[in-house]
Parts: sequence; C-alpha cells; structure tokens
Amino acid sequence: MKRKLSIRARAPCAVNGRVRRVMRANRSFGTRVELAMREALDMAGLTYRANEIADDRVNCRVDFVLDKAPVCIFVDGCFWHGCPTHFRVPKVNRAWWSEKMEDNRRRDRRKSAALRRRGWTVIRVWEHDLDQRSIAGVVARVLRCIDRRA
Repeated sequence: MKRKLSIRARAPCAVNGRVRRVMRANRSFGTRVELAMREALDMAGLTYRANEIADDRVNCRVDFVLDKAPVCIFVDGCFWHGCPTHFRVPKVNRAWWSEKMEDNRRRDRRKSAALRRRGWTVIRVWEHDLDQRSIAGVVARVLRCIDRRA
C-alpha cells in the first residue's frame, strides 16, 4: 500500500515570482500582531517568554508563555490558521489550500489539548482580536486566567 505524502511534501510551487516573494516574506514569529500583544503584556506588567517551547513533553512553540500561571498564549493569524471570519481559500490550488487549512486546524487543536493535559491554560487569540479596541479585552482575559490559577 502506497503511503500518502504529508501536506507539506505536496505543497504546490508558487505560480509566479511575485507569489514566491510574498510567500517567502511571511514571518513565523515577531509579526505585527505579536508585537502588539507583547506591548500589551508589558504594559500589564506581566513577565513572559516569547516564541518558546512551554513544556518539553509537548513539541510545539508557543507565542507567549507565562510560567508563573502557567498560561500559554497563541496569536493565530487569520490566514494561516483558517479564521472562520476572514479566511478565504485562494483561487489557485483550492483543493490543496482547503486540505492545508484543515490540517492546520487539526494540529492547533491537538497541540492545545496536549498542553491542557499537562496542566497549562491555553488561550488562542485571533489576529483580528488584536486591534487597538479589543487588545485590552484580550489582556483582561489573560489576567482572569492568571487570577484563577493563583
């Protein structure tokens, strides 16, 4: 029986040079929204580690780890994590992108569940939740989690 290649191994080539440059320019950490979250956590006086592995028993990088609580915060980009409000399947290679987003969502659920089993509180925040009006609400949510854990 032939084994199916992973989604990453089956990634289609960029359709042109411009698309290739845009895709290569995507950052995996230190994004604009992560920097906004970092600033908000700093203003709230919270100490954290950024872009770190929270628990050695769970193989995943977390955007923000608050060890004292313990709380993990993921800032999920609307495109790469398939936001139900903002994600639209690209017109080129639609089937692959649909499969890719479902795979990403499954991975996110699996990693969150693994961290929760290890005693972490997991907070997932959508990129669109980090505008100036709603970032205060996100920080308040983090503070409530910390208070509950204390």
